[in-house]
Amino acid sequence: MRRGEIAAIIDLNEDVHDLLPLTAHRPIGTLPFAGRYRLLDFPLSAITNADIHSVGLFMPESERSVQDHLRNGSAWNLDLIQGGVFLFPYVATRDYNDPKLRERYYENYTQFLRRSSSKYTVVMGAKNVANVDLNAILAYHKVSDAGITAVYKKMPRAWVHPTDWTLSLSEQGAASSVIRAEDRPDESGETVPVFMEIYLLATIDLIDLLDTAAQTDEFRRLPQLLREAVLAQNANAFEYTGYLARIDSIPRYFRANMDMLTESNYQSLLFSNIPILTKSKNEVPSFFSKESVVTDSLLGTGAYVEGQVQDSIVFRNVVVHRGATVADSIVMQGSKISAGATVRHAILDKGVVIGPNLTIEGQPDHPLVIGKNRTIFRVSELEGEGNA
Repeated sequence: MRRGEIAAIIDLNEDVHDLLPLTAHRPIGTLPFAGRYRLLDFPLSAITNADIHSVGLFMPESERSVQDHLRNGSAWNLDLIQGGVFLFPYVATRDYNDPKLRERYYENYTQFLRRSSSKYTVVMGAKNVANVDLNAILAYHKVSDAGITAVYKKMPRAWVHPTDWTLSLSEQGAASSVIRAEDRPDESGETVPVFMEIYLLATIDLIDLLDTAAQTDEFRRLPQLLREAVLAQNANAFEYTGYLARIDSIPRYFRANMDMLTESNYQSLLFSNIPILTKSKNEVPSFFSKESVVTDSLLGTGAYVEGQVQDSIVFRNVVVHRGATVADSIVMQGSKISAGATVRHAILDKGVVIGPNLTIEGQPDHPLVIGKNRTIFRVSELEGEGNA
């Protein structure tokens, strides 16, 4: 790809309601994943691999964690003299009955696009865990007559939720519309083309789309405009064939992390031809006592393990004391499992402390979630904490 040929927009204004309490103080994009990553790492790594140097990051309401993770963008080679990452403030829930605020919403996008001087633009979010080759999508787009390319993956019908966005595909493979799965006509087949909410189109066409929307009385956010563009233009459809997880609920978040305990999923997602990059931290290796037992688990650096860990994702600087058991769980950074405690089918957010000899247990399909920095010393303190 020629340098500067493509710009990227990452829209982090994604619905966090079904991921509470994990998203009480962070957007979907900075949810921890697989022991050391954040979901934002996946679109940023795709951008780095495609040698994209102009990235517009449209911030969520809780933007502090995004800024802390991103810093100057050096982990993704985006600390550049020309180009780099441009942050735009949260504007998603303002009163857009005010024409000036509506104009400002669209202007943020068009200002970035005009200054990028790019021929093409890719628009994506952070809720899809995937290893996407943007170079391949651009090459596919160039040989098509369609004005916009939409990315999808065929997923087993049982995997698809009623509210998932899907593509309607013609016999020639073009995307004629973007519709909810529950609105699809009855059809045969074992798979459904799940839309990954990734669009690629000419920058000038995207600017025209935004300028036209700015002149209307009805406010429509960028994702809606792009979905309507797919319908209007009979878009090109690019099929992604790698690992995909959609992070829009607690059970899906839990399942996606557990998938990383399968070697084939872990290698294909994180260590394929496109490595997933993240902010590095220089920490001591994890310590395992002679009495510790660790099986089929992922552990970040700096952990201190005296007890048992099995079939779990354990992040940085977690302490598992003697006699404690962590099984089929996600334990985030800085948490502590005290002596004799058991944590099973649970998600512990950052800084959670579980007291001695307690049993914390959810269900395999409905993990128990404990919010950030909670300290649990009695079972009664779990009131208000629910299964997903």
